[in-house]
Amino acid sequence: MKFRLTVTSQHPGNAVALLSSKFQVDENKDPGKPNLTKAELLSALKGKDAAICILQDLMSDEVMAACPELKLIANVAVGYDNIDVEAATRRGILVTNTPGVLDETTADLAFALLMSCSRRIVEADRYIRDGNWKGFDPDLMSGFDVHGKTLGIVGYGRIGKAMGRRGQGFGMKVLYTRRSSEHTKATAAVGEAQPVSLDELLAKSDFVSLHCPLNKETRHLISAQKLALMKPDAILINTARGAVIDQKALVSALTSGALRGAGLDVFEAEPDVPPELCHMDNVVLTPHIGSASIETRTAMFDLAAQAALSAFSVQLPHNSVNPGVWPRFAQAFKEAKSSR
Repeated sequence: MKFRLTVTSQHPGNAVALLSSKFQVDENKDPGKPNLTKAELLSALKGKDAAICILQDLMSDEVMAACPELKLIANVAVGYDNIDVEAATRRGILVTNTPGVLDETTADLAFALLMSCSRRIVEADRYIRDGNWKGFDPDLMSGFDVHGKTLGIVGYGRIGKAMGRRGQGFGMKVLYTRRSSEHTKATAAVGEAQPVSLDELLAKSDFVSLHCPLNKETRHLISAQKLALMKPDAILINTARGAVIDQKALVSALTSGALRGAGLDVFEAEPDVPPELCHMDNVVLTPHIGSASIETRTAMFDLAAQAALSAFSVQLPHNSVNPGVWPRFAQAFKEAKSSR
């Protein structure tokens, strides 16, 4: 008898067919309901050995407690703030994510937001569609140059570095900050990204792009106090997680003119977006599509599926978030297999 696996949302590619070689797969095939309610999630997980989920699936301790047969959670995202990893580890549940395959695509979107804000692309598009364009005007929709400006990157992992390469390709000076306390002691060669403190980065950057994970330390990292450090003509880009920014403080800064603009792909309480942001011409909004290319979303789901296939072939997936739980997973797998 095959192990049972649930896929909580539709995905491109043929990974479900591959999963079917080892699992009895239940898939959410409803395109009109990509996000499950808590009750629907619990129903989908009932009696399952593994789950391939998305970041809207809140895998809490309570949910895991209600699903005692669950042995693996494969998250189709590089971030895993939707999963109580501590609870999963305590319960012997292996957690995996999808690092590496979405770096370039997410950086593409972040830089697209940067360009859209600086050159007023969305505003200009709407201006024409509304029938307001009467002819060439030297002052019409004047934006701001990107080349020669300073790009500050908060979180210098894979995606942050990909964003830095794009900035350098446009002739920008790139600053970065990351959690390591050693980065402030480093020196950068001419033309390379330069490590600085967060406060210095915010004070010196014309564009600030967020690429850090969401955790206890980074929740509301960009607070009212941090926003006050930024140049009044700076632009803030966020393709990380919405709660990295204090959203109320951001609305206040944008409304008062303390900040020139923002490009936001993520929000604190998705899919809810503050109406104030929706009515601002100096803000560009996208619906959490950082990794949303067909190629990348397919690769993400393939990686999640491969993690499940590897784990249930008794091979530790290379993209495990809590690899220390592996001996307990392997024992649970062995016991479950012998009982079938």
